[in-house]
Amino acid sequence: MNGAQHFPLSELAELKDKLDNKESYYVMCHSGGRSAAACDFLSKEGYNVTNVLGGISAWRGETV
Repeated sequence: MNGAQHFPLSELAELKDKLDNKESYYVMCHSGGRSAAACDFLSKEGYNVTNVLGGISAWRGETV
């Protein structure tokens, strides 16, 4: 996906400043659990985030 960035949950507190808090973000992980935690953290920090339910494992579309 164009523009996608990898931010490990364990490093999110240090990396969050690389995100623009005026933008909207879709957050995903393999199954949706870690991305839910990331979204909780980021939303408390003032970011507009959406957790992709089911994560990457739920994706049924084409992959590159």
